[in-house]
Formats: sequence, C-alpha cells, structure tokens
Amino acid sequence: MHIDLAEIIALSSLWGVGSKKLYHLLDLPDGDLLETIHQCGWTLRIDGRNVPVEERHLDEAREYAERVIEISKENGIGFLYYGDVAYPEILRKTVSEKGELAPPLLLYTKGDVSALNTPCVTIAGTRHPSPDGAKIAGFVAGEFVRERFCVVSGLAAGCDAVAHENALREGGKTIAFMAHGLHQVYPPENRALADRMLAQGGLLLSEFPFGASCSKYGFIARDRLQAGLSLATVVVQTDVNGGSMHVANATLAARKPLFTIYFEDEKTRSLDISKGNASLVAKGARYLKESDDLHRVAEQIIHQSSLPTSLF
Repeated sequence: MHIDLAEIIALSSLWGVGSKKLYHLLDLPDGDLLETIHQCGWTLRIDGRNVPVEERHLDEAREYAERVIEISKENGIGFLYYGDVAYPEILRKTVSEKGELAPPLLLYTKGDVSALNTPCVTIAGTRHPSPDGAKIAGFVAGEFVRERFCVVSGLAAGCDAVAHENALREGGKTIAFMAHGLHQVYPPENRALADRMLAQGGLLLSEFPFGASCSKYGFIARDRLQAGLSLATVVVQTDVNGGSMHVANATLAARKPLFTIYFEDEKTRSLDISKGNASLVAKGARYLKESDDLHRVAEQIIHQSSLPTSLF
C-alpha cells in the first residue's frame, strides 16, 4: 500500500501504532485506508482502553501531520520517507540489534542530502575518552575522509564530536543522527559544531519530529541508523555497557565490518572505558592497530571483500 509523507506522520502519531504495523501496511495492496486498518485489527490505546480506529482519529492525526510539515518547512527541515525515490537503498536494509529489518519510515533532514550519496563509515565511542582515545578518533576520521568517505556519528560529546570535528578539518562531509527533533542540538555545546557541519555540506538526520525531546529510547533507536547508513563501523573506545554497544550490535547483526581500536598502551587498554573493545572482538569485531594500513582497509570496505585477520 502506498503511504505518502503526510500519512506516515499522521499514522505514526496514533498511540499504539508502531513501526511494525506501518511496515505491514506497506506490504498490503492499495485500498481505503480506514478499511485496511480495520482489516488489520488496529486499535488505539486511549484512557487505558483499546478502542477501534475511527475516521475522527485519522482526521485529528492528519491535522497534526499538516502542522508538523508546516513548522518543519518554516525551520528549514526537509523530509526523506520510505516511498521517496531519493530514499537511500542502503537504509532499506537497516536492521535492529536483533537482526530484524527496521528501516526508518521517515527521516527529518537538515542540510545537504547529497551527502547520503557518499560511502559512509560510522565512528563511535565513549563520551569521556582517554587522551589516546580522543586522538585516535580524530585520526581515524581524518584518514577515512582522505579515502573519500563521509563520517557518520551521533554528535555526542567525546568520540563523536572529535570524529565530526576532524572530518571537517580534513575538508570532508559528515552526517549526524540525532535522538530528538531537529529544533535543537544535544548536547547544546555542540551547536556550533552542528552549524559548521551544515555549512560544509553535511547533514543532520532524525526520526523524530520538530519539538520532540531526547529520550533513552531515542538514543538507542538512532544507533541502528548509523549502522544502517554505513558500510562499516569503528568503535574507538567503550566500556562493556557503553552506548556504543548498540551501534556495534546493529553493525554485526547487519553482517557489516565492525572494527575497534587496539590500544598499544597497556594502561589505556586496561581502563574501564576501554574494556568494551575486547568484548566486541569476542563478538566478531576486528582490531585496528597503529601499524594497520587504513588505505587498504578502506579499499576493502568499499569493495566489501573479506577482511583478512592478518591485517589486524
């Protein structure tokens, strides 16, 4: 069933209607929307009760969608939705950490969407890296820009911000997936960085509408999108329960190359904020070491050839 931009926003706003229901709707033949919803057995959770979807609910949702579209356009925010011809093919294959197909039905965009046409690599890591971790995050980002990759991250403090910064310093483009509406930047101290990203042809992306605030769910959900858009992921430094584990797990679930840094300094390697690196290798990641040839690694990622362990 074809669902246009306004319908995606409207249906997504209905309480109790999640992505799985909308994915299922897309697989159905075209027909009357309300009738199809009834055939699917959809209900809404209202005042603690499950109630059938009525035309008035759809009318209210459509009015909401119109307001979202209007305020987004007023603030320079664009839209990229599943049925759009410009929707990147690689995002259609996005999976969750459990390996379930989970492409974004709608992305709000701010910046130059042509950045999506560049091969991407995600660089992620702790918000509180060690000096070595921060240095390596910047170095890896710069090297991949020189190999004509677009650097993807989450605009968080720490490794994310360093990766974005160094991508810009090397003259590259960089993309950030946000865990909230594009009316704000979180953390606020990265506002200037976000502005520089946009000025240099970069892009901010979010599944959340204008005005939506941060939530734990939002941060976890956006991690699968970083993995989905990228050909590979590099986790610079993380503890065993760090947020970077979500993007790492989604990368492995998608059967894409996952790398993590091997710190030559034993003291750095033994820090709590580094101990997640070894656990990622146990799951299937490959170490990147100081002696590795990142040009060769980048070439293999582009061609998705096997990455021999002798490199690492």
